[in-house]
Amino acid sequence: MRLPRLAIENHQFTIVVFAALIILGVNSFLTMPRTEDPPLKFPGASVFVIYPGANPVDMEKLVADPIEEALNKLTDIRRIETTIREGMCVTSIEFTFGTDENVKYDEVIRQVNSIRNELPEELYSLETFHWSSTDVVIMQLALVSEELTYRGLEQTGEKLKKQLEKLEGVMLVELLAVPATEVRISLEAETMARMNISLQQAAMAIRSNNANIPGGSLKLGDRSFNIRTSGSYENLGQLRRTVVSSFMGRNILLENIAEVDFAYEDQNYMARFNGGKAIFITVKQKEGYNIMEICKSLRKATESFREGLDAGVSLEMVFDQSESVKTRVDNFLSNLLSGIVLVGVVVFLSLGWRAAFLVIMAIPFSILIGLGLVDISGFGLHQITIGGLIISLGLLVDNSIVITENIERFNALGFRREEAAVKASSQIAWPVITATLTTMFAFIPIIMMPDKAGKFIQGLPVTVIATLFASLLIALTLTPYLGKLFIRPSRGGQDPRGFRRLIKKAVEGPYRRTLRFCLRKGWLVIFSAFSALLFSLWLFYAHVGRSFFPKAEKPQFMIRINNPGGTAISKTNQTAMMVESILDTLSVVRRYATNIGHGNPRIYYNTFPRQFDKAYAEIYVELYKYEVEAFDSLVAWLRGVLRQIPGARVEIKEFSQGAPIEAPLTLKITGEDHERLRFLASRAESLLRNIPGAINVENHSSRKNIDLFVSINRDKAGMYGVPVQEIDLGIRAGVAGATVSKFRDREGKEYPIVIRLPGGDETALAELDKIHVHSVTGRQVPLGQLASVELREAPGLISHTGMERCATITADIASGHSLDEVIAIFGRGLSDLSWPEGYTYKFTGELESREESFAGITRASLLAILAILAVLVLQFRSFSRSLIIFTALPLAVIGSVVALYVTGYSFSFTAGIGFISLIGIVVNNSIIMVDYTAKLTEEGKTLQESIVEAAETRFRPIVLTTLTTIGGLLPLTLRGGTLWAPMGWTIIGGLLVSTFLTLIVVPVLYKMFSRNPGNARLV
Repeated sequence: MRLPRLAIENHQFTIVVFAALIILGVNSFLTMPRTEDPPLKFPGASVFVIYPGANPVDMEKLVADPIEEALNKLTDIRRIETTIREGMCVTSIEFTFGTDENVKYDEVIRQVNSIRNELPEELYSLETFHWSSTDVVIMQLALVSEELTYRGLEQTGEKLKKQLEKLEGVMLVELLAVPATEVRISLEAETMARMNISLQQAAMAIRSNNANIPGGSLKLGDRSFNIRTSGSYENLGQLRRTVVSSFMGRNILLENIAEVDFAYEDQNYMARFNGGKAIFITVKQKEGYNIMEICKSLRKATESFREGLDAGVSLEMVFDQSESVKTRVDNFLSNLLSGIVLVGVVVFLSLGWRAAFLVIMAIPFSILIGLGLVDISGFGLHQITIGGLIISLGLLVDNSIVITENIERFNALGFRREEAAVKASSQIAWPVITATLTTMFAFIPIIMMPDKAGKFIQGLPVTVIATLFASLLIALTLTPYLGKLFIRPSRGGQDPRGFRRLIKKAVEGPYRRTLRFCLRKGWLVIFSAFSALLFSLWLFYAHVGRSFFPKAEKPQFMIRINNPGGTAISKTNQTAMMVESILDTLSVVRRYATNIGHGNPRIYYNTFPRQFDKAYAEIYVELYKYEVEAFDSLVAWLRGVLRQIPGARVEIKEFSQGAPIEAPLTLKITGEDHERLRFLASRAESLLRNIPGAINVENHSSRKNIDLFVSINRDKAGMYGVPVQEIDLGIRAGVAGATVSKFRDREGKEYPIVIRLPGGDETALAELDKIHVHSVTGRQVPLGQLASVELREAPGLISHTGMERCATITADIASGHSLDEVIAIFGRGLSDLSWPEGYTYKFTGELESREESFAGITRASLLAILAILAVLVLQFRSFSRSLIIFTALPLAVIGSVVALYVTGYSFSFTAGIGFISLIGIVVNNSIIMVDYTAKLTEEGKTLQESIVEAAETRFRPIVLTTLTTIGGLLPLTLRGGTLWAPMGWTIIGGLLVSTFLTLIVVPVLYKMFSRNPGNARLV
């Protein structure tokens, strides 16, 4: 190959090119966006509908069914799921992975807009959200004050919001837990009935007097003037003096039959910070910006704003994602530097300082050039791409080690320095290229994995491929040139020292004897290796087990409070205060934020907050630091304490890694009748609660509401001439309130004008008797004459999956237990139950996602094997040699399984990624051994001599590249947490065993499958 000679002869050009590439890499490292986790966009969307006062049954008929029918007309649908609670409906649609997420989101919006007129006019809101992991809060602040009213807190928060919105990189600033202000018209129903004034009359009077109709334009001479009429209300005084009707010869004003003033809407979301009344300010960033720079600007702005606050008001930090990003990135960079040091030590001990200098230089150069390529590919710096750098760390030096070691060997044979560099590099160039391509081809299928988990991990293979390409370029150009300058011929007769002497003794002593023995007992070696492989497969299925993604290992968790359906927000608040009193006693708690009636803002990429639910509360808790044993002990203790709180189910939810799922264990029971579903779900829940390892068990269909059902006597309504719709509208306007118009103040801010009975969300039952409805004859008829009120049990939550009703049961898995063992016991119990016709169940959640992802891993592994096999056949023009090289793969399986078993880790998704990586790594050792054996036989040596000499010659580079790869991975494996440790041990264990056995088994197979030992031809 001529590339090394060209690089040496045109060394000035070589240096300039590499300098430019390194400058590009440095610039990329400094400017590329930094996040904690990779940004993900999924082909899916959710439609949120809020309809205050509507029960789940009405929501299902009026909202959920029409939306599902509209969305079902789209193509490439993977699933449609709907959750319906009182006053709220959430429909989620997921499309086949790989479809264009933006196109599908536009289609969802069009379908929802097309049926808007079919949905109730009184909807409070209808919003569509695009699924994305980037739509998270990067900073959550709390404006805390016991003295200020909510209006005062809102005004202060608006000032801060305007300042933060101006900062570069800020996409959205929101104020949360602020009760909206409305113009409340509290009607005196009995007075209205006495004056024969209906709700509709009052509403019509307000609308007609609040109209702003353009008067046109008038031409006067050469000028044209717009004509303005009196327009809308300018103040509440005008609203109060609105003429509603007449009674006994005089006009009746609105203030004669109602109290008119500003008021808060019914409070459905309350917040506290460390126990103090608060509202939250959340910040979201634009894509492509560095979170560290944005949060630095945000902190500076909030510090300045904090200084100007009045006494009794404080601005507190609830959550700052940049802290977590900095910790995560710093830890990974620390692991990277530790890996570089370990690799450097191994190389120095093995090659001496001159050769070590050449090899180690490949690390920073490859990383910087690789980062430039990663940046161009559109990936930022986060835990996945940094993990890719660490994986490739030990591989980066492999090519340089092999070439440097070969240059030293040619120097020792007496060649001049330049000639030694050229000949040594050219001799080994194609094996190096082949070895690098095989490794790269192992990672390429990971990029194409067609699921959410594959998208999550995609930055890793891109980073590895980019850095490996850079290392190959350096090894074939820069390393030969520097080798000519720095590597000197060894002095004749000088024995190697230190580690090199140890390797030489190992080669000439135990390895030579072992190899000669194994070449004589070939079938015994093959049988032993095959037996070890069978044992490892048994060990895998019997003891190692499988998992998906581990916990996030963050000093944060959520406490979720679930009260019975229909619980008032005041009662939920009392339960939350009980939990807060427990947290106040814990010195390890740094801060906590309480959300009553709503979930905490979305601060983690794979968690989604529950929307408005008065029976629900969520408390975000952050500790001062994370230590595995202390954290697990605290969570276990808290679970025991919180379980004793009466009247509510209080659970702790830890953050986890990976693509979003509903829960690790999710059971869907489908059928038509809601009561039958509840019964079956209740039996399944009882089974699950008795299974060890299942925690946070929740039967979502168990929620019940006790509703006040107004039973209308249709015969009486017809006799009085009152339409049924008039009764429904009267009840809604009187109790839930009806927005009849809008009031705009002098600053241009709009407030809804709402008519309703006094009392707000605490309307007493007796108030219903005061409601009168308007008949067609003009009379006011008391509601009590037309309807009776009774208590009825109603579903608190209705779920759909695939447009069918379903019951959902979810659970988390406790530490020390696996999902598979829980589902195995649970599945046996479910199969023993009697299932009515038309009712079925299936497991989704982690099990479904894991099966999809592991199927993707299997496909990626097969593609990697086929791609590598194709490269090997092209390189060696021999199918047999290629298969001999591939024996390293099953040998690696043995080491990977044993390593996972010994360390106690299960075969997780990242372990699967590690195995795919291993496919490309372990064959490299076989390649350079088989290639050199073939070269020696072509030179005329016997098969036995060629095998022994090739094995002994390549022993040192094989062992050295293995040690550097392990050294680079070791810090990440030991300190990278439960996400990276399974992957690290999979690679390390597989590489160790594969290297050891490759040095024995590959020579044995080469000898056994030579068709003609005389010339060692292989087919």
